[in-house]
Amino acid sequence: MKGYILNSIFVLVGSFIGLFLGRHINEKIKNSVFNALGLFTFFIGIKMALSCKDIIPVVFCIVLGTFLGSFFNIEENLSLFLEKLNKKISSSKGNIEGFITASTLFCVGSMTIIGSIKDGLYNDALLIKTKSVMDGFASIILSSKYGVSVVYSVASVFIIQGVLTMFSTQLTVLASNKMMEYIDGVGGILVLGIAFNLLNLKEIKTLNMLPSLIFIIMYGLLVTHG
Repeated sequence: MKGYILNSIFVLVGSFIGLFLGRHINEKIKNSVFNALGLFTFFIGIKMALSCKDIIPVVFCIVLGTFLGSFFNIEENLSLFLEKLNKKISSSKGNIEGFITASTLFCVGSMTIIGSIKDGLYNDALLIKTKSVMDGFASIILSSKYGVSVVYSVASVFIIQGVLTMFSTQLTVLASNKMMEYIDGVGGILVLGIAFNLLNLKEIKTLNMLPSLIFIIMYGLLVTHG
C-alpha cells in the first residue's frame, strides 16, 4: 500500500475516533491535551523555520505570498465553500477552522515532500508511515475539538501526497538540501501560525499565506538551477 493511502486512512480513522470519543472526554483534559499539541506544533514550526539560514528570501516570499493570498481572500472563499459542503453532508455544525488547521499541519513541510518522493522513487514508505502515525494521533485531538471539518483534510492529504508520489521522478529537485531549507523556512512560519491559532494567542489566516510556498519554490529553482 502506498504511503499516501495509508496516511489518508490514519487521518480518516483518527478523525472519526475523535468525533465519537471526543464528547466523552472531560473538557479540561481535552483542553490540556490540545494545548500540548499546540506547544508541540510551535516547537516543530520553530525547528523548521530555523533550518533555513538564508532568511531574506523567506521574508520576501512570506510577505509577497500573504499579500497575494489576502488579496484573493483564499481562506474566506474556501471556508464558504466548505460550509456549504458541510451543510449538505452533515446536519451538525462543523468548525471549518479544523480543515484549515489539519490540512496545513498534515501537508506542509519536508516530511511530506521527502517522504512522498522516496515512496514514489524507491518504494520506501518508512518516513510516510511514521508521519501517518503522528497525523493519526493529531487528527483525534483536532476532530475532538473542531468537529467534522477535520475529516475533510483527508482529501488534502490524499491529493497533495498522492501527486508528489506519482510525479516523484519529475520532482526530485524539491528534495535537494537547499530547496528543503527554503521550503522548511516558509513552511515553519506557516506551522507557527497554526500553533498561534491552536493556543488561542492570535488568529492568523494561515491559508492566505500558502502562496508563499509557491514563491519560495520558484526562488529555490532559480537559485539552484538558474
